Amino acid sequence: MLWHAPPASAHHSFAAYDRSISRTVEGVVKDYDWANPHVKLTLVVRSSDGATTDWTFEGGSIASLVSAGFNRVSAAPGDRITVSYHPKRSGAGGGFFLSIANANGRTYGPILAR
Repeated sequence: MLWHAPPASAHHSFAAYDRSISRTVEGVVKDYDWANPHVKLTLVVRSSDGATTDWTFEGGSIASLVSAGFNRVSAAPGDRITVSYHPKRSGAGGGFFLSIANANGRTYGPILAR
């Protein structure tokens, strides 16, 4: 007897992010990983005392970002951008990014966390 299992669908929780709060931060792109299951962004953020730290952001799937106007070149290492995001509940720098705006005024997003 052969059993056939239905395809499994991976779902990643957004519980790590406080979706009741939206913030913005400016920095320089260190990495923009255009890959499924979630696009990732690392931003170098400079604090008021001049120290820099890497903030990590997660976005939606490629399909959800494309539908919000993003593409694989929406951000590139060295770009100065402003990120709108839901912060991490842990308090660490970063979160779930909703939109990005580059230095020439082009805005991508917003995307919705599903």
